[in-house]
Amino acid sequence: MTVSNVENANQVGNLASADTDSRKRASKANRWSSAKTRLAQLIVVAMILLCWEFSSGRILDDVLVSKPSDVFPELWSWVVTGDLIYHAVSTFQNAMFGLFAGVAAGLIVGVILGESKRLSNTFEPFITALYTMPKHALIPLFIMWVGIGAELRILTAASIVFFVVFYNTFFGIRDVSEDLQNSVKTMGGSFFDVLFRVNLPSALIWVVAAMKMAVPQGIVGVVVAEMLAGDRGLGYLVALNAGTFNSAGTFAAIFVLLVFGYVIDRIVTISTRRALAWKLDEQ
Repeated sequence: MTVSNVENANQVGNLASADTDSRKRASKANRWSSAKTRLAQLIVVAMILLCWEFSSGRILDDVLVSKPSDVFPELWSWVVTGDLIYHAVSTFQNAMFGLFAGVAAGLIVGVILGESKRLSNTFEPFITALYTMPKHALIPLFIMWVGIGAELRILTAASIVFFVVFYNTFFGIRDVSEDLQNSVKTMGGSFFDVLFRVNLPSALIWVVAAMKMAVPQGIVGVVVAEMLAGDRGLGYLVALNAGTFNSAGTFAAIFVLLVFGYVIDRIVTISTRRALAWKLDEQ
């Protein structure tokens, strides 16, 4: 090995070592920044709880706003008796059934209308008219159709999720470049080749965005249905405690919805990141 080769090898090794050190410093800086952010968030939560505890009964009527020292014992009593699990499972089970039904229907109809200009021109105005109407206004009609059982909550969630997924799928497919579609057809690609190899992958980012919006909206639909006509679920707990002026129980139920909603949003966010990993790599 010549002296020149040895020097080149040493330079490469030094560059690799410097790059590794730079990555370690960047990773350490990111962890430190994340830790500071988490600490700031904890401080904000602590300040809110302290201000709430202090103002209740002094500045604000504790019958209306309760206080954390009353809310969390109420919540713990639900955990001990099993009421929390019972109502939470009912809410999110119905929400998931409605979500799956709404997503499936929205994808199918969105693909069909997105692939056919004639069908989209015919039916899209009617679907738009239904989309602009508040879906919660349909709950009294749904009660007439299916009663006040689980079917009502599933149907409410599905109707909300359907329109969100449909519109994103529809416009995602319509947004695909015609030149790309024609290129696949020119190379002998069939209708299904264009659909599964071009249109759906290109519309995936639209569908993922729809899922991000549809999941919390589906849960909201179930909770509203439970509040209006339910005998179980977290929405029922909110309405029951509010109807008896039990503000501690009302805030406890709202707190559970807040926590579960945040957890589900994080799960959806992580899932969508993995689904769009290839898209992020391209960028």
